[in-house]
Amino acid sequence: MERCKNCHSLLTGRFCSNCGQKRYTNKDKSVKHLVHEAFHFITHFEGKFFQTLKAIFRYPGKLSVEYCHGIRQKYYKPVSFYLMIVILYLLFPLFSGLNMEMKYYKNLEISGTYISRQIDNKKKAENITEERLAELFHQKSKSTSKILLLLLIPLTSLILYILYFYKKPQLFDNIILSTEINIFYLLTFYILFPIIIYGIIYISELQPKEKTIGFLLTGAFVVYSIILLRNVFKEKWWLSLLKGMLLALLHTLMLYVVYKTLVFEVTFALI
Repeated sequence: MERCKNCHSLLTGRFCSNCGQKRYTNKDKSVKHLVHEAFHFITHFEGKFFQTLKAIFRYPGKLSVEYCHGIRQKYYKPVSFYLMIVILYLLFPLFSGLNMEMKYYKNLEISGTYISRQIDNKKKAENITEERLAELFHQKSKSTSKILLLLLIPLTSLILYILYFYKKPQLFDNIILSTEINIFYLLTFYILFPIIIYGIIYISELQPKEKTIGFLLTGAFVVYSIILLRNVFKEKWWLSLLKGMLLALLHTLMLYVVYKTLVFEVTFALI
């Protein structure tokens, strides 16, 4: 009998029952088949991509619930989708987002004083000016601040566990849900909204106030968190309202205290 060219298991149909590879024939080497595969990839990728995007923005929590219950074929894998967003964010230095200049780390709550001391010690040890140190820091932080966005998934998962520890959530489910939350957060705060703001500035030459922008984004994230938790955990609205606000608050604190401190420490160590 014919064997699979990938894992050498016996073939009994069009696909290998062991590894899933399709039975290989001479037709697979034709140009027509190559074009067909390319077209199939593009159409299926596009379909899954927009189906996933639609679920995240239109039906908060639906992606996580269905994916964790085994309904996966119609969606792009959440963690892979998140990595794609991080890479997209990495490729657009125009959107600085969480990449702050070194001087602003001195003002961080809790760790700001310690960071100031580190900067002063580095200046003395290296006999370097703060301006030059800030320049070197910026060169490194452009990539590290975005690569470390991967930490948002486990950190958000910890927040969800704190809020719902009594439900004993499974680790896998927590990770998928935290991934969906951060896909929405990154796309909204650091890709889609900056595009809208730059568009407004370009068309009307108006400069929106930072406080207004911050208020709108924070409000959007709070509303999203409330709806998402309600859809996923099916609790009473007042409880979802309270926990949604707590999720948004804890996520913001995690981002601006824990994450930014880690970004500084890693970047500073690389100088």
